[in-house]
Formats: sequence, structure tokens, C-alpha cells
Amino acid sequence: MVIRAYPLPYCASNRIVQCYCDHISITVLACTNRAPYGFPAFILAMLALLGPLALIVFSYVSIIVAVLQIASTEGRLKALSTCSAQLIIIALYYLPRCFVYLASNVGIKFSKDLRIVTIMLYSLLPPMINPLIYCFRTSEVKQILVKRFRVQKVDTQRANISTLCT
Repeated sequence: MVIRAYPLPYCASNRIVQCYCDHISITVLACTNRAPYGFPAFILAMLALLGPLALIVFSYVSIIVAVLQIASTEGRLKALSTCSAQLIIIALYYLPRCFVYLASNVGIKFSKDLRIVTIMLYSLLPPMINPLIYCFRTSEVKQILVKRFRVQKVDTQRANISTLCT
């Protein structure tokens, strides 16, 4: 798609206020109608996004069907809690990205700051949250963190008490 944006006539500013250089940011700077260039890019972006998402949804539907066949309630809840954390991460990645592409092609205008925040949301949040979710699911990590925060809490309380007594 970048190759298709190359021959467009650019007569306005050549500054892109973005975290990275994407097709939408480049074609918006063109002095011509961007519809012939924007729509094919939108279709390719939606195929690239929704194709894997369809496979992910299909696999989770299969997992949920298999989980519902588990006899024990505890086993079902454990499997569903694992799946729910993963689905949250998937939603944090796909929903804002689809929103950005749909909004720009439908004609919804929003501030550049909101666009940057949205892009940062789907670019940085899932990779940051994913390890945290899986760390907190491990009982050893939970115990170490609880122990660490209890020690800090006790040390802070002791410091506050010693400050009051002096």
C-alpha cells in the first residue's frame, strides 16, 4: 500500500503527527481525492485483521464447546478464566485497531491526540498486560509478590510510627 501512496501529489505539509508512518497518515496529506487509494488499503487492512481474528474466534468457540463438556464445575471455571484473560488481550489488540481503520474510512474525525492514544493502546497495552496476566496466574509469583508487598507495608508502617514517636 505504501507503493500506491508514493505517486500521489503532496502539496500540503509533509509532517505526520503520529507514532509511526501508516498508510492513512500518508494519504491524508495528498492534495487529491484519496478514496481510490484509501478504500483498497481499508479492504486489505480489514482482511489482514479480520482473517486472523476469525480463526481466533473459531478456535475459542471450539475451546468453549470442549470446556462446557467438562464434568466438574471447578475445571470449567478454571478453563474459562484462562480463556477470558486471553480474550481480553485479543480485544485490546483488535477492537481499537478496527476502530481506527473504520473511523478513517467512514469519515469520523477525531483529534490527533485521541488517534495517537488509540494507536498506542493497541500497540503497547496488549504486550505489556500479557506477561502480567500470566505472572499473576502462577501461584509462586503471587506468593512472592504478596510477601514482598507485606514486607514493604510493614516497613512503611514502622517508619511512620518511628516518625510519630520522635
